[in-house]
Amino acid sequence: MKKLLICTVGLGLMASCAVEDVEDTVSIQNSDKENFEMYHSLDGAMDGFDLISEAAFDEVQSSSKSSKSSCVSIELLVSNEETPLSGFEEYDYYSKMILNYTEEQCQFDDWSGKLEYYVAGVFNEQWKDSTVFKNVRGDEGYMFDGYRVAEQNPDLSTGTTKVFDVIIDGVITEPNGDSYRYTTNRNFTFENRFTADEVIILEESSLLEGITQTYFMKSESVANAPLVYKVACFNRFNFLKYPVQGALDFTSSFGVNFNIDFGDGSCDKEVTLTGDNGESIVFDL
Repeated sequence: MKKLLICTVGLGLMASCAVEDVEDTVSIQNSDKENFEMYHSLDGAMDGFDLISEAAFDEVQSSSKSSKSSCVSIELLVSNEETPLSGFEEYDYYSKMILNYTEEQCQFDDWSGKLEYYVAGVFNEQWKDSTVFKNVRGDEGYMFDGYRVAEQNPDLSTGTTKVFDVIIDGVITEPNGDSYRYTTNRNFTFENRFTADEVIILEESSLLEGITQTYFMKSESVANAPLVYKVACFNRFNFLKYPVQGALDFTSSFGVNFNIDFGDGSCDKEVTLTGDNGESIVFDL
């Protein structure tokens, strides 16, 4: 049982205070839920930046050998020997696209900023792409400065199942000005990709550290319980917001640990939060 100091102030500005008992489980669970929801919101914003990177790849695929405008510059099959690109040493060629949406004539409705996108090995099972975000602001007002690198794992990928290792490192700034260092290592497995039956299985370890305030939260996939996303459960653009299976363990700077269980695979948004005292609450994402 915690003690809570409750004060009331009368018209004469005299304070009257009393100490009352409050339940630990309620206060801890509410704090855990708020922390998780903030983390989930920022993680969802990062998924939005992933979609920008995916759209960049589509632009490269549909482009001619080279093109240039005031907003977009695309060059395919750049010789790595003539113009070396750090991190792509094992590739003979790569393609690059620079999106400069900082000028007024280049503004999109959903995002702005500068994006440098590089991709190689698309056709030989050695896929690798690197996206550098420079003051990129998403449609919900979040900003990201940093990079994302995705590389196909040829040892685990098959003709029908693709496996990618992803690293993200950078600073996410909320619309209210609060900013956080966001780092993560992810392993994505795609089954039936780009179909109505697509399933994504995710294992991750992520860290969110406050820059404008003292704060940290670490999340890690529970062993043998990776997150599962199903396109069949939600529409194409929203399914990555709602895992339907798997579990994550969280630790935070508030000294409390908790677990989030996303369910048994059923198409719902319900999750179960369990504190380190064993008490649980259920709510919707």
